[in-house]
Amino acid sequence: MTLNTSLPPTHPMGPKIVFSYGMTKCGSTLAFELARSGLELAGYAQPKLKADGISEKSRINFAHHLDHDQLDQIWQEIQEIGHPVVIKTHCRPDPSIIKAMEQGIAIAQATYRDPRDMALSMLDHGNRSRSEGRMAFSEITDMQSALLDITSQVDSLTQWLVRPNCLPLYYEDLAFDMNITTRHILAQLLLEIPAAQVARFVRKSRFTQMNKGIQKRFVSEMPASEIRTFRKTFAPFLKTLIRRRQRLVYTGAPILPDGTILIAN
Repeated sequence: MTLNTSLPPTHPMGPKIVFSYGMTKCGSTLAFELARSGLELAGYAQPKLKADGISEKSRINFAHHLDHDQLDQIWQEIQEIGHPVVIKTHCRPDPSIIKAMEQGIAIAQATYRDPRDMALSMLDHGNRSRSEGRMAFSEITDMQSALLDITSQVDSLTQWLVRPNCLPLYYEDLAFDMNITTRHILAQLLLEIPAAQVARFVRKSRFTQMNKGIQKRFVSEMPASEIRTFRKTFAPFLKTLIRRRQRLVYTGAPILPDGTILIAN
């Protein structure tokens, strides 16, 4: 399947900033590529934005923190493009992003994973980085350092999910039930394009940073004592966003009420 490069049709949303947030090691690149590729395949080009705040080093539209001036520049550029453009990030929503979501000029998707599997994947990356003299995840040396990092990330995830128009995406659904999850992404973007075609295009043509791609790694790879520690620490997270995730109905209203805490006291 090839990308549609003809003059794009008018998107029912008009211009829109689409933030693709992900906790680290949670399939966030896959989620971003499904959203970006869905738009591209439907004829809505995803050019590299020139606005301040978009990483010059990345080949994709990737942002760290954005102040109000930077977000205004991004919004002006997307208005000129005339349809939704996806921006990947790993950061919590800045005040500028919160304002944009409340105003309805931005929507989001938020990808998350079982913290126990996150920790194992982070340790893998940390070990590789140290052996190769790289910085990424090199500070993750044991389960405790991973747990502390994930605790901070859960807070960031929560700040996305208490905002309007943020679609929750669970790693295992995303990675192992891709067609159904792709349908959810396409529905949020108001795209009438077959999910299987988008998923197939991404699998064949996009770099998705898949590590081991094993479901519930922690069952066989994590010591029982660490499993208990993670289960206790992240009990509200596991209950609300994983075991009961089918109850999370996406209507555009916030998925979680403001003030939600997903870490055990």
